[in-house]
Amino acid sequence: MPAEIVDRLPAAVAQARSDLAPGDAGEVLAALTTLASRRGFPLPDDIALEMDVEVMAGWPRDLWRKAFRAVWEQFAYRRLPEVADFRKHIAADLEERRSRLDRLESLRLKLDTVRLKRQWDEESRARRCR
Repeated sequence: MPAEIVDRLPAAVAQARSDLAPGDAGEVLAALTTLASRRGFPLPDDIALEMDVEVMAGWPRDLWRKAFRAVWEQFAYRRLPEVADFRKHIAADLEERRSRLDRLESLRLKLDTVRLKRQWDEESRARRCR
């Protein structure tokens, strides 16, 4: 594997992690409250609302905003949208990002294993030479 790819791997892993960084619970709550108010929907009880916010705030901010915009534009039911109603708009994006991070982490671990094997082989040769 070319050294430049190996050298860029830590930055790629960091970027993939950053692309999955959770959003802001306050923003999610404000958006849901605004949506409910705009459409005349009652908010769910405290525990249900807290859980909805927690789940959606766990999504990357840009994807949350994409999902919210899609629901704002397209949701036609006479109830407050649920988590699944938002998630369906970003499910493929979330999966792609998670998959990318998994592939990069797998490559990082494989390269670490190769590096450690080389190190152990060198240490073993050095011990035999003594």
